[in-house]
Amino acid sequence: MKNNLSFRPLNIKEALNLKLPLKMRISLILLTGAAIQLSAATSHAQNTRIPISVSNSTVEQVLNTIEKNSDYVFLYNNNINGMNRTVSVNNKGNIREILDDIFTGSNIEYSIVDNQIILSNKKQTASVAQTSTVKGTVKDNKGEALIGVNVKVKGTTSGTITDFDGNFTLQANKGDILEFSYVGYQTITMKVGNQASYQITMSEDTETLQEVVVTALGIKRETKALTYNVQEMKSEALTTVKDANLINSLAGKIAGVTINQSASGIGGSSRVVMRGLKSITNDNNALYVIDGIPMASMRSNQDKSFYENADGGDSDGISSINPDDIESMSVLTGAAAAALYGSQGANGVVLITTKKGTEGKLRINYSNDTQFMTPFVMPEFQTTYGSKEGEFASWGDKKNSTWEPKDFFQTGFTETNSIGLSAGNDRNQTYFSAASTNARGIIPNNTYNRYNFTLRNTTELVKDKLTLDMSASYIITNDNNMMSQGQYHNPLVPLYLMSRNDDLNKYKVYERYDSEKYYDVQYWPYGNQGMAMQNPYWIVNRENMGNHKSRYMFSANLNYKMFEWMHIVGRMRIDNSNDTYERKISASSDQLFASEYGNYMNMKSSYKNTYGDVMAQINKRWDNWGINANIGGSFNHLIYEMTNYEGHLSTVPNLFTFSNISKSDSHTKAIQDGYIDDNQAVFATFQLGYKSMAYLDLTARNDWFSSLANTTHEKKGFFYPSVGLSAVISEMFDLSKAKISFLKVRASYSEVGNAPMRQITMPTYSLEDGVVNTSPRLLNPDLKPERTKSFEVGMNLRMFQNLLNFDLTYYNSNTYNQFINYTMPPSSGYSDYMLNGGKVNNWGIEARLGINTDLGPVKWNSNLTFTMNRNKVIYLLPSGATNPITGEPISITEIEPFNAQGSYKMIIKEGGTLSDIYVTGLKTDYMGNIKVDPRTGTIEADPNTWIKAGSAAPRFNWGWSNSFSWKGINLSFLIDARIGGVGVSATQAKMDYYGTSQASAIARDNGGVPINNGKMNAEDFYKVVGNGSTGALANYVYSMTNIRLREATLGYTFPNKWFGNQIQNLTVSIIGKNLFMFYNKAPFDPELSASTGTYYQGFDYFMQPSTRSLGFSVKFSY
Repeated sequence: MKNNLSFRPLNIKEALNLKLPLKMRISLILLTGAAIQLSAATSHAQNTRIPISVSNSTVEQVLNTIEKNSDYVFLYNNNINGMNRTVSVNNKGNIREILDDIFTGSNIEYSIVDNQIILSNKKQTASVAQTSTVKGTVKDNKGEALIGVNVKVKGTTSGTITDFDGNFTLQANKGDILEFSYVGYQTITMKVGNQASYQITMSEDTETLQEVVVTALGIKRETKALTYNVQEMKSEALTTVKDANLINSLAGKIAGVTINQSASGIGGSSRVVMRGLKSITNDNNALYVIDGIPMASMRSNQDKSFYENADGGDSDGISSINPDDIESMSVLTGAAAAALYGSQGANGVVLITTKKGTEGKLRINYSNDTQFMTPFVMPEFQTTYGSKEGEFASWGDKKNSTWEPKDFFQTGFTETNSIGLSAGNDRNQTYFSAASTNARGIIPNNTYNRYNFTLRNTTELVKDKLTLDMSASYIITNDNNMMSQGQYHNPLVPLYLMSRNDDLNKYKVYERYDSEKYYDVQYWPYGNQGMAMQNPYWIVNRENMGNHKSRYMFSANLNYKMFEWMHIVGRMRIDNSNDTYERKISASSDQLFASEYGNYMNMKSSYKNTYGDVMAQINKRWDNWGINANIGGSFNHLIYEMTNYEGHLSTVPNLFTFSNISKSDSHTKAIQDGYIDDNQAVFATFQLGYKSMAYLDLTARNDWFSSLANTTHEKKGFFYPSVGLSAVISEMFDLSKAKISFLKVRASYSEVGNAPMRQITMPTYSLEDGVVNTSPRLLNPDLKPERTKSFEVGMNLRMFQNLLNFDLTYYNSNTYNQFINYTMPPSSGYSDYMLNGGKVNNWGIEARLGINTDLGPVKWNSNLTFTMNRNKVIYLLPSGATNPITGEPISITEIEPFNAQGSYKMIIKEGGTLSDIYVTGLKTDYMGNIKVDPRTGTIEADPNTWIKAGSAAPRFNWGWSNSFSWKGINLSFLIDARIGGVGVSATQAKMDYYGTSQASAIARDNGGVPINNGKMNAEDFYKVVGNGSTGALANYVYSMTNIRLREATLGYTFPNKWFGNQIQNLTVSIIGKNLFMFYNKAPFDPELSASTGTYYQGFDYFMQPSTRSLGFSVKFSY
């Protein structure tokens, strides 16, 4: 990139911390191995484009001329002597010859590194060694202080370690060589000169372990010092193949985490479970933390009924965050890692570090990600049998079908455009981003549009003392018809069950004018078939469910450096969201949902979350010892409010206003709801390190919850401790002969809690139609939070010069004090009583194997992740539990977390898991054979006998990612597998009942369905097993095992010189998601879920299909 020269001071002995004037990013130049650099330099033509002929010009003018006519730039400072010396040059353009000529007889020497020419004064040899105190600061390329860098005088045992701010102090002689080494960064050296202070910049070494990661409360810690498992993901892993909900991009890449995408489609919520389900009654999703501050869940109501989706759409707090704003993610799967968050972190934590401004000239980054979507996994339909005369079901004679249900779906798309700007100086840095996500789903009239705006500024108010970091974000989201599953308002029900010899195209004109009613009415000759069926095109166009959301976040972080070893940090975040959900059901819709004029719902909800904390951060090192400590307190205040008004339209069709709602109709409802949550806490963490090889970690936290009001624990709260040990074996012993470059073993124990549900420790009152009703619940003043006690042991290994990386963790946790609801006897005068009981155990293994090597000229990076978790309910109520009124012993043998959905429900029993599915089937004899009536040859369903189908949770998860790079070409892919777990499909059952499934056609072709030792007429059989609301699901249990090609990308990064170094890192890629399913026996995608809550898992009731995506991306910086 060509520029006018403006030079700033440079001491060649400070070359590790160049602050250069030219408009090129050169901070990495002097931090790369010299041998590599010098060999790379040969790739640049060492000639100017034209001959150089000047007379009586200064040396500086000659250098300017060379720069303008070549790809080289000169780096030097004002200490260089002789730049104003007058010279003459007449040369055909050989740069070395020109430089040799003009510098002959001067005190200037030069070296060529890549396309940079570095000038310096010739070195003078010191004759007398002078011992002095050498000080300095070590930072990375982004200006962040590096903690724990080993600094030693080469060839001696004298050395030290950088402190919390990256500072170091040691005694050295003038001329000594200082060596700076840091795991994850390239080792560099520097000769001691006359300076009293040095600024050192270290470059990351992508082939070694990253040394510092962000941990709880946003505290940076040395990786080798951690006593628990932390997995870090850089932004590239989230943005190479983007998803509207960035959390979905983690699937298959992190060990110990199970991620299920909502079936609601683009922008929907995600279910993120770490190390198994722990709580019977509370949420089991992970906590999200942005820049050290916890984020409110904001999860919408989740489905627990097959009839329809929960009102309000489907979303959560994390789903609207712009992935391009993220710098990195740290995933804390264990309780010890998340102990500083207390009850909030009981289920694991995803720590998100966002981008901020960097020092330097204005930098612009742009990216576009465009993907086109089609259905991926769908049920299989028959095409050979039609309907009997006058019937809807396809149990007639053979007739070739002229249409496919897949024809109903449209090609969806997601387009994301993002731009980021960064600029600043050494005291002030600013970052701004704007992004748009515009999408159309595969179901007609399903849209999603989101707009993100972020501004962040970091200012050093008092130099080296006081820093203020502030950010503001604004998010606008609009979506329409986010449908996940259900019988009502679902176009897939009539689509999948419609007569196979009819033509769907006839119903694209879904409405006709009614001359008597004077408005358009629905065209659908089949009626509702007892399932509220309607024309599928009418459903998507005339039953609109839209969301408008606006969200703004403001945060501030004030950091005061009280002493060299102590910082005081105060932080605050305000996160407010306002949502408006409207449901408009048009006139002539099924009257189960609306009057003849229609139905209107308007629901407004808001979240107002305020968080604040203050803490002292201490980092003190002396001799062989080091202390890292934090102590502070926090508060969290959340207000949720909801108002909802719904009713049938009274007189004017399709006028969706409150004034047109019939006030006296029984369907008219006016609802207000809300709550306030408060949490205060004090916390502390202390780490003692010895010689950077052994570490002791202690953490403590005390929480006070508003949901514990009126209990004996209200005042004192609850205390949660943790302790951990780690030892870096490779620092203690020389393992080089074993080819081991890094080996750490670790162990930790922790206790964390989970607050009780709100409003169960105080009397509550409902007010309906002016009548006040008190809660009949018997209050329990001794109720206390759940408590998870967990330990883990693990190791981190790097071998063969970091070619092979291996991480392994074993964990075991027990969650006590589960909240158990006991149904009181009617004679007590109370309905129920909440008490503590229950114990749930989870144990498992997390492992990651990584390979970084060169296959000839090709760089290869491969990572294999493995997850295994075993969940077990040890007991529900402990022995000795008694009725609080009578004192009589009580027992609970099973819990049903929600009402049975047809022949599907989940039951929690001692010895079982929190994911067990139970179903009903056909009547059988004592031998297990299906009972067949000997007179009629008929079979019969058995709705009263519940059979355990299995657990919906996987037994194992695998993920295998690979990346190959060669001369700007990059190929990467991710294959992941879920092994084990079961699910049931009511979709398949109802398709069998109506004869539209391929299975029903095969049975007819084969002369019937095998029953015991004979065959039964296919229609007679499926009319029984597929009957009812969901069918007899014991006949529709499927393995959820699946193996897929989840992600793939093929891209090319163009050389910067093609664009005169103005446009940099221009990368164009072909990208894809869910490109191929290697194995799957279920008629639905096992990785989709109709609910992202704890329960209602493994159940398919006309779920929206998952999608296959193929598209392209473009990225560049300027």
